[in-house]
Amino acid sequence: FMLVARIVGPQGRAAGLRLGSHAASSASYPRRGFLSFLGFGKAKRDANAAELAVKTLNEKMLEEVRNPSPLPPMFYSPIPALRELGEQYARASKGCKKCTAERMDYACPTSGFPSHCTKECYDKDLTHQDNLKSLKQVHDDNIDLRSGRAFHEFVFPGPAEEGRMPDLNNWRSFMDDRQFQTCLSNRVGDSRTKEEQVLEERSIRHVSSVFTFPMTIAHAIFWQKALGDPAHLKRKDEYGKEVPRRIAIVGARAEAKLPARAWLELCTIFPDTAFDIHFIGPEVPEELHETTRDLSAHKLRLSWTRAMYQDVHEFHELPELFVIYNSGVGYGHAQDTWAGALDLIFNKSNWTTVLMTSHNLDDAARDYSYLSRRQDCRYLMHPKENPFMSLRIDVAINNLKYLINSNHTYALVRGSPPVGVISAGSLFETLRNALR
Repeated sequence: FMLVARIVGPQGRAAGLRLGSHAASSASYPRRGFLSFLGFGKAKRDANAAELAVKTLNEKMLEEVRNPSPLPPMFYSPIPALRELGEQYARASKGCKKCTAERMDYACPTSGFPSHCTKECYDKDLTHQDNLKSLKQVHDDNIDLRSGRAFHEFVFPGPAEEGRMPDLNNWRSFMDDRQFQTCLSNRVGDSRTKEEQVLEERSIRHVSSVFTFPMTIAHAIFWQKALGDPAHLKRKDEYGKEVPRRIAIVGARAEAKLPARAWLELCTIFPDTAFDIHFIGPEVPEELHETTRDLSAHKLRLSWTRAMYQDVHEFHELPELFVIYNSGVGYGHAQDTWAGALDLIFNKSNWTTVLMTSHNLDDAARDYSYLSRRQDCRYLMHPKENPFMSLRIDVAINNLKYLINSNHTYALVRGSPPVGVISAGSLFETLRNALR
């Protein structure tokens, strides 16, 4: 995401191509009009040069789709970041299980990933073929993100049409409705040739990896009523001042580093509603700790706290929605990490709704099994596939066969007293009614 922020820049515009000036030939000189000496023709020449550069780059990308070059082994990638990534995969792997070696020194000839100890082990592993298409796509996407090209897909659209909510059914309908662009500067949905469609899919994957976090919340608010009736989200206090909807993102990691423009999409979808989003977690960047960004013109406030939730619970106002992205709480070691936070969220937070996501179906099943065994929570909505998951695939660093998509599934949970126990609020209401 920091890569995206550098590409997009502080004003949300894609970085332009730097074009060198054409040196004049000693044999001939370009003709210049009289006014060009005063600089009147320079803007047009620069615009023509930029247009030609974009057209050339587009043709290059289309040609690469028509006649793809073989992927080099990550070990020998011309991109330093990918060489380092290949080294991480080689070191972190637990071996290919076909021999006693513990390091992957053989790169898959199709995907370029360090996949096996030797070619002999590679030839024996028939299950590796099942993931070849996905691994190749991951490598291709990483090369593109580090190519240095102008990212037209990150020239984000402006406000939505007044009085009309964008389509919230899936990525393609949403991006078409909001008029996102592809890497070819076409509008999403306008691609005609097979090559253009391939590049459009890649652009959608890139954008989805950034917007999956706010869009998952937007989908839950609109379709699952995570904040109550979506038609009546706007609220005012007794003095007529608008009260923002408070959302706490617990265990924040990558989402805490997103550019503010990504979170502004919530304000685009719900323009009448103010939001106050608080990122809490030990992996919040140090430079963001105890900082606040108030985008009052868009009715959005962002704040960050670098801490475990259980250490700051008593110092912050309770939110109206907790969000926990890709917690992996179904794993044994993660249960210990999350125990303190979940105890407070489920038992000391007025039964506030919790939006929880998982990396894939197996991850969701483990989370479901763990939460179902707890006696202090219940499901408001069982896990289901998220239409706004990240379409960009990630690969576990220690297992190439474990593929994940951020926010692949999501569920809604909330705290609940054990069966047979009446909560304090309910008991008070019961006694008050009995005494009437």
